[in-house]
Amino acid sequence: MEDLQSQPYYYKLERRKFACITYTVTGCFLLFALIQWFMFHLLEDINTYFTRNYWLGIVFFIFSLLLIVVFIFFEDLRFSAPVNWIIAIIIYECIIVGVTSLIVRHYKYQLIMSFLIWTFVLLVFLVFGSFIPHDLTVDIVVLVVFAILCLIGAMYFLMLHIVSNVPYTFFVYRAFVLFSVVTFIMYHAQIINGGRFAEIRDNDYLLASLILFYDFLLMYLFTFQFAPKWSDLCDVHRNTTGALILDRHINLPGYS
Repeated sequence: MEDLQSQPYYYKLERRKFACITYTVTGCFLLFALIQWFMFHLLEDINTYFTRNYWLGIVFFIFSLLLIVVFIFFEDLRFSAPVNWIIAIIIYECIIVGVTSLIVRHYKYQLIMSFLIWTFVLLVFLVFGSFIPHDLTVDIVVLVVFAILCLIGAMYFLMLHIVSNVPYTFFVYRAFVLFSVVTFIMYHAQIINGGRFAEIRDNDYLLASLILFYDFLLMYLFTFQFAPKWSDLCDVHRNTTGALILDRHINLPGYS
């Protein structure tokens, strides 16, 4: 009888421990990502190398996506130490190197500020998802349908932006994607914290941390719309919807 009464206490204790580990690892991922990306941006040789060899970032980013799929579907890899840590770090570093091809082309101060802003957004919706009374894990089918509708709306406005260059349509596209992402951030917070209909296993903190890092990345990648790009000279709406902060990249050939 005492064991049955004490079980909820130990369950909550284990879930809190798991959540703390997951959020700590995610925080470390974010911190080291900022440090590495900022260093790659500042170091002239690395900056020039990734600017000229953008294909290297593509290779690493695709490899990270393939590895995370393997990591998800082959459970033994996630629970066998130190193999799980090695694979998780390889996936993480492949993401870092992959995004570096975009990082080196971005404005220095926007790079930092946008990173901090999206980190704050991630934190806000993790907290919000943890405390809302509604159980999102019960409504996974509804969430999938919502995500598909957001994808349809996003693709429509993205095509308007690409084909017709309609002002502000890219921001509407971003809004559709962002609505979907923050909804799943709240869902992920609930399956990590536990106490809901569905939850992630309490020894799967590496996968949970990588998922949260991908959530952040989905939002952070929007930042690079403001980076200098070859199409700037063709965009008649650039002065209206473009970046507000300029630095030395603006003097590079093709970015004037």
